[in-house]
Amino acid sequence: MPPKPLPSPQRRPLATVPDLAEHYGVSEDTIRRWHYTQTYIGPLMFRVGKYLRARWDDIDRYDAEQAHGGQRAA
Repeated sequence: MPPKPLPSPQRRPLATVPDLAEHYGVSEDTIRRWHYTQTYIGPLMFRVGKYLRARWDDIDRYDAEQAHGGQRAA
């Protein structure tokens, strides 16, 4: 009898620019500026086609780093 497959963890949908703006209480333009200027402000963001997205795990990690006075490595 083959082993049962492990349950897959629930995937959270990718965060959109409006999601990030609401989460951080800033404008959508600010979120885009964080990405375009590559100043390492804000969570890791990437393009999916023409859309800017972020993983919620990366957002949670960035928030935790900021709560402890950390800074994302360049």
